[in-house]
Amino acid sequence: MRMSIRPALRGVFVATVIAATGVAAGATSAGAASVPGTHSVAASAQAGAARYWTKARMESATGLGSATKSAAAAAIPNPVYFNGVPTVGALFFTTGSDSHFCTASVVDSPRGDIIMTAAHCVYGTSYATNIAYVPEWHNGVSPYGTWPVTSITVASGWIADQNQDLDFAFLTVAPPSGQWLPIQRVTGGLRLGINLPYNERIHVIGYNNTDDQPIVCDTTSSEFEPTQIQFYCNNYWDGTSGGPWIVNYNPRTGTGIVIGDIGGYEQGGDYPYLSYSVYYSWSILALYTQATHS
Repeated sequence: MRMSIRPALRGVFVATVIAATGVAAGATSAGAASVPGTHSVAASAQAGAARYWTKARMESATGLGSATKSAAAAAIPNPVYFNGVPTVGALFFTTGSDSHFCTASVVDSPRGDIIMTAAHCVYGTSYATNIAYVPEWHNGVSPYGTWPVTSITVASGWIADQNQDLDFAFLTVAPPSGQWLPIQRVTGGLRLGINLPYNERIHVIGYNNTDDQPIVCDTTSSEFEPTQIQFYCNNYWDGTSGGPWIVNYNPRTGTGIVIGDIGGYEQGGDYPYLSYSVYYSWSILALYTQATHS
């Protein structure tokens, strides 16, 4: 386990930090490791992704995650199935000839067009293709349509060597045909919280590989190591990568404060009852700042 100094500042929200300090990507030593590459998706590829993801293809896609996840553990909370919330959805994409999905969520931003997920969902040895986001996807239903991804922002440290402390990504999305409003105006969004306590009551939403509905678990986060957090809850399998950890969760709107997403150590964990996230601090703020200015 790596040792480092714990952040001294707690309880900061992104909008406050940007306004007060003007933090930009690479402006601090912590942020420097996360200076990103922003990959723009061509208009033709955006249109192709919207056409590619038919109902049948969405239902046949496989969740991205570790192939070694083993059986559930007893005496650990269980999630419940539900039809989802507007702020969280399935992120569909292809790698080579394979169709996959992860989980993603809408994050508050100045333009209202930003979603976030785990970096390993959108960049392995190259960027994912045919990538599109479907809010509140459940039982084959896409209540808000399919939103093509227009750009992908990941940290340079992730691109270089898949640094587990940089396993997060911000994506911009464009409205589907017939919709003119940015996604945050349509679905609402989550506030991005950084340098918050390790121990928080959270609700975690994810899309499992074998299910037609998302799951949500009421559990507690805790420190795994200074740069990583964890939670215990059964049944978080492949496909839940990128699923948000939400503080002050509103079950009707899906809003709250996102303090983590499934990823980081072991790309989210090898066991379905124990999941991980990067601890959100200055590196994710630097990447968010870059994404909102791209």
